[in-house]
Amino acid sequence: MTTSTQQLVDKVIAAHGGANAAPFTTVKIHTNIGGVVWPIKGHDGALADVEFTGSLTEQKSSWKNLFQTGYTSTFEPGKVQLFDENGKLLEALTTPRDSFEGHTVETPWTRAQLVYFSSYATWNYATAPFNFLVPGVEINELEPWNEKGETLSRLEVIYPEGFATHSKRQVFYFNEAGLLKRHDYWPVVLGGSSATQIIEGYKEFQGVKTGTKRNIYILNDADNSYQTDPVLVSIDILDVRFE
Repeated sequence: MTTSTQQLVDKVIAAHGGANAAPFTTVKIHTNIGGVVWPIKGHDGALADVEFTGSLTEQKSSWKNLFQTGYTSTFEPGKVQLFDENGKLLEALTTPRDSFEGHTVETPWTRAQLVYFSSYATWNYATAPFNFLVPGVEINELEPWNEKGETLSRLEVIYPEGFATHSKRQVFYFNEAGLLKRHDYWPVVLGGSSATQIIEGYKEFQGVKTGTKRNIYILNDADNSYQTDPVLVSIDILDVRFE
């Protein structure tokens, strides 16, 4: 990385409370996730009032109260499992990403596919920008972007092979204070469709700052704009705890 890129990375990690996050190994998030994606995929309300638990040291996570039941799940890049309220295995997927071959936004999902998508996506949202420090990540500073009169710094982040995320290449936008305000990506499991996440409502939890209102919209690659209708995914974060 160039010196200026490294300085920007250091700034954004510090702005989000990287030093305070360092001693922790787990994050727990109480959240309500909606949007039009879930009914399109055949699972309306699947992530209403759920708790996400993610490792801060590796790509591993779990959900509680999926599908508005007591269902739970486990995730790692090569395997997801869905359990009923008594701990009985209901569905599992190994090499889950392969199961999305040929998918478009409209292709219905199994419950296990929904677990995979929501698990890796939430893990990535919950750990950014700290996951910029994962070994093998490549980071490039892009030209600043004017968003509604505000100048945002931009980082292009390229994740390594085998890292479970929307797309290898993603673009992150930061305000003057170094806080993440926008995040562009091209989810492979949705056929490479273009999306942007707008992050607002920053709050501090145990010295770590995160946006508590997140809406994901369709991104227009031609001019880098987005439309606010429909809301593909809405994420309302109710509480965050680090352990």
